[in-house]
Amino acid sequence: MDLKSEGTKYIEINSKNKDTLSKNKYILIITSLSYFLCGFSVSVISVALPSIAMDFEVSAVAQNWIAMIFFLAIAIFSLPFGKIAAKFGLKKIFYLGLILLILASFGASISNSAEILIVFRALQGLSIAILNVSTLAIVVESMPLSERGKGIGIITSIAYIGLIAANSIGGFLTYNFGWRSVFLVVIPLLILTIIITYFKVPNEWTFLKKDKFDYVGALIFAVAISCLTYGFTIMHTLNGMVLLIISIILFLIFGKWQTKIDYPIFPVKILKNRRFTFGSVTAFLCSFATFVIIYIVDYHLQYIKGIDPQTTGLILMLAPLAMAISTFFAGRLSDRINPQLISSSGLAIAFISLVILSLLDQTTPIIVIIIAIILEGIGYGMFVSPNTNIVVSSFSSKLASIASATVSTTRVIGETLSLGMFTVVFAIIMGSLQIIPEHFHLLIVSSNIVCILAGIGCLFGILFSLIGINSKEGIVSKK
Repeated sequence: MDLKSEGTKYIEINSKNKDTLSKNKYILIITSLSYFLCGFSVSVISVALPSIAMDFEVSAVAQNWIAMIFFLAIAIFSLPFGKIAAKFGLKKIFYLGLILLILASFGASISNSAEILIVFRALQGLSIAILNVSTLAIVVESMPLSERGKGIGIITSIAYIGLIAANSIGGFLTYNFGWRSVFLVVIPLLILTIIITYFKVPNEWTFLKKDKFDYVGALIFAVAISCLTYGFTIMHTLNGMVLLIISIILFLIFGKWQTKIDYPIFPVKILKNRRFTFGSVTAFLCSFATFVIIYIVDYHLQYIKGIDPQTTGLILMLAPLAMAISTFFAGRLSDRINPQLISSSGLAIAFISLVILSLLDQTTPIIVIIIAIILEGIGYGMFVSPNTNIVVSSFSSKLASIASATVSTTRVIGETLSLGMFTVVFAIIMGSLQIIPEHFHLLIVSSNIVCILAGIGCLFGILFSLIGINSKEGIVSKK
């Protein structure tokens, strides 16, 4: 079977077979498996980090980089692969992401130094960037507009089930078999996803086949993101400020370049769509404000409270469990009422969580911490599905993968800078000190400051989301 011909045929008769594709259980299965594995890979490192740090004897700052390099890679590659997926086919790029994640996960499991582990974590980030873009675009293209929010809600809920599994299974594996086992456990499911896709999903989705790929733009964007992220983590130094200035200049050059070429990886003109722009900015601010919470609570439970990784994982799983439940219903609601109203309410709940966590100290009861992470889970879950629906539904099929890539890129930049903020505060307060009992008071101070800064970011997110409600642009159907 010629997949390219089938892809072209699919596009030509798209209006006739939307309902058929929306009922294709195998498309839902592979996209759900993909998002589950993405969610698992994103979160599993948090529970294992203290054990990895002890094994390799690294500082608190280096410990944070093992987590942050993963998100930096996602931020760098999501946008370019949005264009690549549209050009070469969503399913082909989906395959590539699955294969790379298998190789990266195995490599991480056999790493014998922090430096080697960081390299394979970067490769994992690349693979997750590919899967995030292709998976969401496949769902958008295989479901009719009236069911799109429902579909996004389902796979997003599955992603949070992956986060739940990461915390509970990751904690169990780390406690009983060591941290290396958390990377190996995903490989069988990745192989299963490849097999189901190959035998049960004949469709291919290709939209920009004749477009040329903008290698220059991709390079400028990658360097700009790298300078921004690394500069942000050392912004308290002269080199950090220089890198931040360079990143701003490079982003301006990137934007100018994108307006001059015929086939940009990011068509700047789409920023004129207020729904898209405000939705993307809000996604960034929400991720910046909330992502660091899991690390703050994880460190507090394991270091300050002395709780083992297995029990810590069980406590942390309450956040993604709350996310999975709330995002499932929020996704459905976003098909019926203004999705920005739902997302704004979610951000307000997340803000309450940050206020609670900003008051953490050695005497804070466990139940208070549990309430805070549940509120964060509910708030973020209410935000993510409606916000995703806003962004990916702002344009027609031709820009679906680019809109999907923008969702991934803005959120991951927010997550990366969230960890960057975590790292820079730790660098200022703790320097190169290891997290040991005599330095626990510095850990608490660092966490409090991070939560205050995250809370400020959350307030700005609420503001942008409320402004977006007044946008006159409507959701565009797939034509």
